[in-house]
Amino acid sequence: MKSATIWAYGIALCAATVVTMLYYLQLPLLEGIETRTWDSRLRLAQSSRVPLKAIAVVAIDEKSIDELGRFPWSRSVYARFIDAMKRTGTRSVLLDILFTDPESPEPDAQFAAAMRRHGRVILAEFMEFDTLGKLASHKQAIPELRRAAQSSAHINLFPDEDGVIRWTTLALPANDSTQLSLSLIGAAELLGNATVILERFLVKLADKTVTTDDQQRMLIDYAASSGKFETFSFTDIINNRVPEEKLRDRVIFVGATAAGIYDMRVTPLSGNTPGVMLHAMIADSIATGNLLRRGGFETLIDLAAIIVLSLLTTAMVLHMRHMVALPLLFFTGLGYILMCHGALRAGSWISMFYPLAAMTLSFIGAAFIRFQLLDRRARQIRSMFSHFVSAKVVDRLVKNPELACISGENRVVTVLFADVQNYTSFSERHKPHEIVAVLNLYLSEMVSIIMEYDGTLDKFLGDGILAYWNAPLEQPKHAELATRCALEMIRRGDLLRERIAQKCGEPLSWGIGINTGEVVAGIIGAAEKKMEYTVIGDNVNLTYRIQNLSREVDCPIITRALYELVADIVCVEPMEAVYVKGREKPVDVFALKGLNHEG
Repeated sequence: MKSATIWAYGIALCAATVVTMLYYLQLPLLEGIETRTWDSRLRLAQSSRVPLKAIAVVAIDEKSIDELGRFPWSRSVYARFIDAMKRTGTRSVLLDILFTDPESPEPDAQFAAAMRRHGRVILAEFMEFDTLGKLASHKQAIPELRRAAQSSAHINLFPDEDGVIRWTTLALPANDSTQLSLSLIGAAELLGNATVILERFLVKLADKTVTTDDQQRMLIDYAASSGKFETFSFTDIINNRVPEEKLRDRVIFVGATAAGIYDMRVTPLSGNTPGVMLHAMIADSIATGNLLRRGGFETLIDLAAIIVLSLLTTAMVLHMRHMVALPLLFFTGLGYILMCHGALRAGSWISMFYPLAAMTLSFIGAAFIRFQLLDRRARQIRSMFSHFVSAKVVDRLVKNPELACISGENRVVTVLFADVQNYTSFSERHKPHEIVAVLNLYLSEMVSIIMEYDGTLDKFLGDGILAYWNAPLEQPKHAELATRCALEMIRRGDLLRERIAQKCGEPLSWGIGINTGEVVAGIIGAAEKKMEYTVIGDNVNLTYRIQNLSREVDCPIITRALYELVADIVCVEPMEAVYVKGREKPVDVFALKGLNHEG
């Protein structure tokens, strides 16, 4: 069992190792499963918190297109819009719109002049990268507009392989400079035009610290708020339909929400989210400190969970009953899932898929070891021993099969042999069915006593019974157990004798011999035909022979070897030493009269 247990835990560690390797390889298929579990957590945890009042969205919606004409519009329209923003006292305006090509001198000049008058307008840039991560193209506003704006920011939102946007890149390399994202600059505006400090794995602004990966990517917390920003139509702004107090001192994100402009993004919460709403949501998350992490600390938790769940699963499968282990495993897995949901609320992405995958692989390995090796071994042990040892001994053998000398070894045991003394004459005077009935009654009673005293029933020899102690399991008090068993057999045998006499008209008598000595114990027989656990040797033969002496004294006969082990608890009468076949010297024997006051 120890070797099988070692194998099972070895499989668990191998499963943990394989899953850890897959965790670091980030294979698209497996990462896709993990990200889907993450998306489901976000949907379940979505907050009803209202975003910052300081954020507002101006939407280029269907209404605006209907009133202002086909998009894109002349920059003179944007000039009117920026002047309206100035008039209403907005804090800053972040345009999620590209102005990469010149229009004509007059509209461009009007737009640039309006931005200079406002003083806090941020324009959008878009960058494309090749497969090696190098900048392939950089789409910027025309120089005249860039000079008039406060600054520019990139509006890139890179989706994962499944097309879902879960991360935002807060800073991108742009030639010899670094371009901050529109949402990060928006957060800085919300925090009082805070200075942005970029560090490895960190972005700092005001009193906020954002944890990023090595590419300055931040995990987007879609569950941090309801995402329901106060939104105004672009056309309502330039036509003065919105009260000034509605916009005063607010950070305004401007972008398209009309489906025909094709600025819709896929998120864990929706397959149709306007990009401008995402920029506003990210800015709100940074400014409020509702941030998520999937960094080094979370990685340590993931790896610990992989190892702990693997080993814990193996322990449950190996050491618990099926009816206990399976519910516990279910609740362990459920508990880990709930822990992952709780970690989200605490701001961490803890891997759900990989630890549960390790748990599943460990369960399969441990179940194979349990059902194919350990349980099969247990069934073999029960089949081999259940008929001649007590249930208590069988249970110990099943739990610790290595304790039994199954393969064969020399062992000191106490052997008991009981035999009907007048069986031959009895059988001559009775019919076969009467003989069988009496023998079954006698043997059943004697065997039950042997089992009560944790003896091993070796075999029936006609009307005789051979039993022993200290095999297959070690029993430190084997001599005492056998002695007490013999005396109980005599006591209850007297009552049995009366029942047999009433049934058959004459009593039966039996003799008992007990001896302690070294024997060979193990499984003996014809392979694949009949195998049984037994003891053999001269000390077994000696027990057979001294049993015959009990006819003379009407009590069990024990040898000196046994007497020396139980002398402090028994009363005996010495008998004349006897010569037995196979031994040159006489054997000292004693008549066992009973237990003394200490016994």
